[in-house]
Amino acid sequence: MADISLTASMRSNLLSLQNTQSLMDMTQERLSTGKKVNSAIDNPSSYYTAQSLNNRANDLSALLDSMGQGIQTIKAADEALTTITSFAEQAKAIANSARDVSGNFDKYAITSNEVTEGITGDFVLDARADLSTFNLKLSTADKSAGAKFTVYYGNNQSKEITIDAATVTAGDTLGDITSYVVNQLQGLGLNAEADASGNVKVSSTDGTAISWVNGSGATKLADDASAAKKVSLTADGNGANSATIAGAIKDAGVTGLTAAADGKHFSVMAKDLQFRIFAADDSLANKEALDKLGIEGSRKAGDASAITAERTSYAKQFNQILEQIDALANDAGYKGINLLQENNLKVIFNEDRSSMIEIKGVDASSKGLGISQAQNDWQKDSNIEAAISSIEGAISKLRTIASDFGNNYSVVQSREEFTDNLINVLTEGADKLTLADMNEESANMLALQTRQQLAINSLSLASQAAQSVLKLF
Repeated sequence: MADISLTASMRSNLLSLQNTQSLMDMTQERLSTGKKVNSAIDNPSSYYTAQSLNNRANDLSALLDSMGQGIQTIKAADEALTTITSFAEQAKAIANSARDVSGNFDKYAITSNEVTEGITGDFVLDARADLSTFNLKLSTADKSAGAKFTVYYGNNQSKEITIDAATVTAGDTLGDITSYVVNQLQGLGLNAEADASGNVKVSSTDGTAISWVNGSGATKLADDASAAKKVSLTADGNGANSATIAGAIKDAGVTGLTAAADGKHFSVMAKDLQFRIFAADDSLANKEALDKLGIEGSRKAGDASAITAERTSYAKQFNQILEQIDALANDAGYKGINLLQENNLKVIFNEDRSSMIEIKGVDASSKGLGISQAQNDWQKDSNIEAAISSIEGAISKLRTIASDFGNNYSVVQSREEFTDNLINVLTEGADKLTLADMNEESANMLALQTRQQLAINSLSLASQAAQSVLKLF
């Protein structure tokens, strides 16, 4: 198509009008998009820089969601920990209540301390219906044999009585022997009465326990029925551990008295009989042996194996609480991660995964906390004490775990807040490079509209010169 000839003034005005229209188109685009840089053509440096900032902000936004879910996982575990701690404290209260109930075992049995090393020493065992009295059966043969026996009275004072020619000087008759023995016993402050058959009935004046131990071998009394028994322990023999000591007590042959080992402890009992354990003499070795064993003392007659129903009930409640602890630890998961079942949680903090935190899971079940089911239905004080000790240890452990989770929660929450603020900084930086000033662009549009109108008017004036040619026709 052939070019159309325009006057110089018209062409100048036309070019001005076209430039104005181009500026108006650009301004309209800015007003419609809100951005002054809409593509790389507008400003390559600003466009690509802003795009990089926005891309990082988008990556961090995805991580921000992950952090939020991580916080919820920790919160779920922390809520469970709070309740588990409450359950543990409830279990401790139950155990304390059970301890306040008098149990038959500890009322009628004696339990030793832990035997962790060999014990050397001598002690006496005595079990009878009434410890404040005993009977002797004497005979004329006791004097010829030089029989000996030891009487324990008062605060475990002892006196050895020997029946021989040097002590029984009145004669060899049974009456002479019984008279001598009665006088010796009365001299100790005891009640003693003998009959013509050589039977001597002995009792304490104040109801305290009294015992007698027969001599050994040829020097013992002919009758041994009511005698207490002496047990001698050696560290490398029958005193080596709780089992061997319990065996030595059983082998002593005290009628009605039994002993049983229980781990590093052993227990002594005599069903429906009074019994006591005391040092064979005042020697330091014997006293130290009893101190290590912790068995010196006495018990009234009763059945140590009789079940205490109230303690059994408390033990059942305790076990039910442990079941709830296990169930709660199992239910503390969030989106497949349970920090209380040893699942680990990894939270990423930046887009290249160089900054993160890994929260180690724990076993918050009763087993993981070191709490066992109530042993022996809590019939023994030692079982209850062991339960209380394990509960106290578990509560301490729970508090430590809660502190660790709280610290991790604080870290993740702080990083979440930082990431949220950083996303705002990145977005704001990108906006400063690309967003248009709407007030300025509006003013520009108004100015361009005015310029366009003036350009149109100017073009119209320039065309009037060409229009004057028509007047020649």
